[in-house]
Amino acid sequence: MIDLSILPARLPVPATPFGAVTVTRLAAKHQDVLCQTSRLAADSVKPWMGSQLCPVTPVAARQCIEQQEQLRHTGYGITYLLMHEQACLGLGTINHIHAVHGTGNLGYWIRPDVTSRGLAVTLCQSLIKLAFAQMGMHRLELFIEPANQPSVRVAEKLGAIKEGLCRKRILGRDAWLYALVSEG
Repeated sequence: MIDLSILPARLPVPATPFGAVTVTRLAAKHQDVLCQTSRLAADSVKPWMGSQLCPVTPVAARQCIEQQEQLRHTGYGITYLLMHEQACLGLGTINHIHAVHGTGNLGYWIRPDVTSRGLAVTLCQSLIKLAFAQMGMHRLELFIEPANQPSVRVAEKLGAIKEGLCRKRILGRDAWLYALVSEG
């Protein structure tokens, strides 16, 4: 099992055209900001990711945070928020971690009002660096529905390779499998 409890609460972030942003591990103190951001993003996120990582009520946000914390303690995954000042711009996660094989899934979403500014790529680059450099992972997979062209573009900008179509992979629908592998 990869010990996710020792990972940093903040990740280094490259400069963005949006300005100063931080990548901060999801914690109980983020309940309100996660709920507010999820409300803004729900229509664009839920079709692709469902509602679990996009909670639109305070109760759902608290439950989401508690669940993500439990999953971190069991080694299943870790979730970070992309923050600008006190506002949340999006969420990224590394989950379905398989410690023996050193693999996992990379997922993310960005608020619709701040898309097309390179923020998803910035968030993912920080998570990829965490996975490969600090967690010792070998491979990250991204499952993206063919109609989700913004996420396809993010995967391609990250240098992920399209490996094939996985039938009924996301919420019972087909998804492209993109993969990133460590250089080591």
